[in-house]
Parts: sequence; C-alpha cells; structure tokens
Amino acid sequence: MQTGNLATDPAAQKEYQLLKVLAEHYFGSMMVTDSKGRFLYVNDGCCKLLGIDRETLLHISIYDTLHDYCHATSASSIKTLETKQECLSNHTLEASGKQVLALSRPHFGPDGELQFVPTYSWDEQELYVLLEKFDQERNNVRSVIRFMQGTDKTPDMLIAESQSMRSLLEYAAHIAAVDSTVIIYGESGSGKEMFAKYIHAKSDRADQVFIPINCASLPPSLLEAEMFGYEKGTFTGGMKDGKIGLFEFANKGTIFLDEIGEMPLELQSKLLRIIETGEIKRLGSNQIIKCDVRIIAATNRDLAEMVREKTFRADLYYRLNVLVINVPPLRERVEDIRPLAQHFVQTFNKKYGVTKHLSPETIRIMEHYSWPGNVRELRNTMERMMVESKNNLIDPKAFRKGDTVVVERASHPIADNTLPYQQAMEACERKYISDVVDACGGNIRQAAEKMGLHISTLYRKIDKLGLTFSKDDAVSDPQAPDT
Repeated sequence: MQTGNLATDPAAQKEYQLLKVLAEHYFGSMMVTDSKGRFLYVNDGCCKLLGIDRETLLHISIYDTLHDYCHATSASSIKTLETKQECLSNHTLEASGKQVLALSRPHFGPDGELQFVPTYSWDEQELYVLLEKFDQERNNVRSVIRFMQGTDKTPDMLIAESQSMRSLLEYAAHIAAVDSTVIIYGESGSGKEMFAKYIHAKSDRADQVFIPINCASLPPSLLEAEMFGYEKGTFTGGMKDGKIGLFEFANKGTIFLDEIGEMPLELQSKLLRIIETGEIKRLGSNQIIKCDVRIIAATNRDLAEMVREKTFRADLYYRLNVLVINVPPLRERVEDIRPLAQHFVQTFNKKYGVTKHLSPETIRIMEHYSWPGNVRELRNTMERMMVESKNNLIDPKAFRKGDTVVVERASHPIADNTLPYQQAMEACERKYISDVVDACGGNIRQAAEKMGLHISTLYRKIDKLGLTFSKDDAVSDPQAPDT
C-alpha cells in the first residue's frame, strides 16, 4: 500500500495495518485519487479489474487510465471530481469488455476543498455470481418476506359462514394469545396452513417471521439440514459453505410444521428437545443455540394411532397435542362453499382482468358436490372455470366433476351386534380394508393413499387382521415389504 505520510506512533501504525487488511480483502475494487485525479491508493481488486499493475497505476491519473489503458466509456470518479458530488455509474472497460458498476464519493478537507475521491467498483459478472450464490443460500429469506407481507391480510382470507368454522376461528384467536404448541388436524387441502397463519397473525409474534416447513417434502438428511442448519465443512459440493437453519432464523417467530406425521423418528427426538429446552445445534457443531419459536404442527394422519403403532414418538405426541384444532372438510361445512367460490371469483377476476360471476344454479350444484380435495380443489376448479368460460356468466355446464379425481366416501360396514365391541370393530376394519384394496385392484400402495394411511401402517393392519391378498398384489406394488 502506498499513501501519503504515516504517523510514527505504534497505535497509528497498528491502525494502518488493520485498514490495509480491510482494504485488501474488500470484495471488489477500491481506489483513492487526490483532487487532481492522481492515484494515491489501489487495492489488488482494482489492479485485477483494470488489468494494470499497481506500480503503473500509482504513477498516473484516472484520466491517463481511461485514455491510454482501459478506454472506458466513462468513470464515476471523474464525474465526482468535476461535480464534487457522489456519483454511481455503469460503464464498460473497452479493453477487456467488462461491465463495471462504480460508486465515487467526495471527501473534503478542513478548508472545505475537495481532498480525496474514494471509488468502489465491481465487475458486474462477478457481482451477479455472488448475488446468485447469496440468493441460493438464503432463498428461505425471500419466502419469509413473502409470508410476512401476507400476514396482516391472513385473517381476512379465512372465510367462515358455517357455525363450525366460526367457532374454530374464535378458538384460534383465543389460543393465539399464548405460546403453547398447537396441533391442527384435517384432510389435505382443508386449510390447515391458513389456520396456522391466522394464529400467528393474532399472536404477539405477528410482527416476526412465519416459516412453513413441509416435513414430507425432503429426505431426512436434507430436512434436518434445513431445519437446524449446518457448519462449514459438514457437507461437500453445493452445501459445503454452511447455512443457518430455519429454526434459528425463525427466532421470536413461528414455525409451522406441516405433515408432521411424515417426520422421521430420528428427527422427532430433536424436535422434542427444541420444544422442551428451546435449544438447537447445527449439524457439525457442538455449540448450543437458544431458539425462541412457537411451534404449530399439522397433519392429516391419526397421530394417536401412529403412537400405538410406534411410528410416532409418544412423548412428542403429548408435547404437540396441547392445543388441538380439527379443521372440518369442506363437505361438512356446505355454508362456506358459496362465499369461498365468490371469493375466488373476485380473486381471478382481478388476476385475469375479467368480470365473470357464477350463476345461482352453478353454486347450487357446487354445494351438492363432495369436494374430496377440499378448499384447494375448489380454488383450482374455480380458476379452470374462470379461464375456460367464454361468457361472463359461468353456467352449470362449466362445472365438471370428472376433472377431479374423486375419492368416494365408503359406506360404513354394518357390524354384527352380537359380537363384543373389539371383535365388531376388527370385523368392520377388516371389511373396509378388503373393500378398498379390492377397489384398487390389489395395489397396496394405492389403497394406502386412498385410505390416507402410510403404506407401512396398512401392512401392519393387514398382518394384524390376518388378511391375505393374491401374490399379484406384491407385483403391482414393487415397494411392498417382504413377508
């Protein structure tokens, strides 16, 4: 580093060395000129960007550089020298073809005259690479911001005309005032995440982050890394640099664990520790990090049954099952179909710039449909109808049940009232499972999905009830366990 005269006292020398380290390790180009444009200091980044060695630069001016070496289209430092004002510019170094973003600022002496012009520059290509890497590593931040932006609107997005839903909203608003763990039960598409957002929006944590984690979306190792983070060097490849976990990032906010029933057993113990102690450890680290989060979980599974089958930890079940919300399926709250449909009409009218509406007959037909996909299916159906309909009035012809895979609700098997309770229940369960498996052509995996059970759970039930199916069943399900 070459600058003007340096102070001779040790403290000043130490400060100089620290400034030198900071400047040399700065990401990008850093240079300082005097009021005449002559270079007083350049870091290695500046030499690399301009393609000129340090010794040469420190014997010329910024004007010489542009004229004789780089042939740049412009320079922010020259504009600052001329205007004595801060300047941000984007220009091309014609010798190398590099696109450069530069920021120059004037520094005035005690007499008010321009003394120095420090300039910070970045090769745009390198800057974009850095930003893309940062974007990739912190993608969850953008998700959090999106959720934060929508949080204040969440209460209005829960439409409830039915008494059951109004009662649930009152209960949700009541329990939002405390930090106890909440478990939300309900079928897929019934609105469990919306209830979680509603509770968060009504709580004292409303101005903090709300982060959803789908426990079924990632393999166990990746899910663990996302939840708890990992230290640099723990992994190789794209994950080698280390990352903050979502629990740590959500400190003071709310974590929503969707499909909690799909969380692997090895992660359930770590989740239990967080609930009990409020402590986490990143993968590859022994450092304990305090984490203050409220946990809201949701599932469409029967966790109590999973506890009995030892596929879900009993201790975690009891810690989660503190405050319980059971979201009814759409078919059990018919009064909500009309207002929900009209809400989606308004949403898609705005999205597509149209002014369509539903005919009364269309609404009546929709109210008599079972909606196996619940609110999610209703929303998707409304969007399709809005897009396909050529008229502003959407008539019944636009509604087609066949567009959705309908899982018909099986009629309840009639139990033998001469049998003891347990035997009668087993008989009903045996008939139900047999009927569903037969309806699925003997495909066990397909039957498990139709029943809303994990395939391993269904196999245990089959063994327990002494059911047998043809050998073709195993062929139709290549992932079936050996028996």
